[in-house]
Amino acid sequence: MTNVGILVGPERRAFDISVAREVYDDRSDRGLPRPAVRLLAAQAVTVLDPVHSIRRTHDFSTVEELDILVVPGSDNPHSEPSSQEVAIVARAAAAGVLVASLCTGAFTLAAAGLLNGRQATTHWRFADELSRRYPSVDVRARDLYCGEGKVWTSAGVTAGIDLLLHLVRQDWGADAAQTIAKAMVTPVFRPGTQAQYADTNLPAKSSPSVEKLQLEVSRDLQRHWSVKELAAACAMSTRTFHRWFSDTVGTTPITWLNDLRVREAQRLLEQSDLPVGAVAQQVGFASDDLLRKHFTSRLGITPTGHAAVFRQQRP
Repeated sequence: MTNVGILVGPERRAFDISVAREVYDDRSDRGLPRPAVRLLAAQAVTVLDPVHSIRRTHDFSTVEELDILVVPGSDNPHSEPSSQEVAIVARAAAAGVLVASLCTGAFTLAAAGLLNGRQATTHWRFADELSRRYPSVDVRARDLYCGEGKVWTSAGVTAGIDLLLHLVRQDWGADAAQTIAKAMVTPVFRPGTQAQYADTNLPAKSSPSVEKLQLEVSRDLQRHWSVKELAAACAMSTRTFHRWFSDTVGTTPITWLNDLRVREAQRLLEQSDLPVGAVAQQVGFASDDLLRKHFTSRLGITPTGHAAVFRQQRP
């Protein structure tokens, strides 16, 4: 069982709390693990804002028992985070709990020292403030989410869903993430490096779509897919495509393409008995060494190790 804690306190965003509860809802009837979700707070009842209040299920004494601690954003990120909440986040991290912040919850992680020397993101409106107050943090103002190991941060609003689905994918597998995304009617996969917003607006009649491009590429991942071919699929010149893609997605086309290939490799490793070399071929990597390189850099585990864990979980 996965023990998920959600940090609750005055001015914590009700939306972020709801997102965490929804992602980790009980879907054991659909074959998913059944998580135990704890609402951790100092007080029995916490007033979040003039509209929302919430009753805790656990006090802070149980924080070391968690597998994941979700830190929601604050409606007032310019104020200093509660010293008690900062101490709890630091305690959780010291105990080996994975800590994930949503939106401006990154300020609490930074105050606890968890982001020193790390890449982190937050809502784009507050990225400059995070950099100013915590100069040792490498703030990635455009990323949807980023992190490594047991410290993760996400941008605002729906980016928190993207991060939590990414963590589900790491813990429970791609199929579980897809089941949850389908239940929530949300995209199952947006890479963390995708931009929080687009810098440019193209005419509606001819505006290309990352989602349409992703669908077309995913249908034929074995294809080489040069940047020129990706641009042609969007009816653009290579130069225009590079500029549009950078503004819209916030990364390079090749990095994005390799993200798609790793995601499909992850699914095949979990749901088929194909050897790693065959999986690499199926998803368009020229060798199993290339698959291993990109898979390990993104997921922190080798393809063989991933298959050993998740194939054992299949009925």
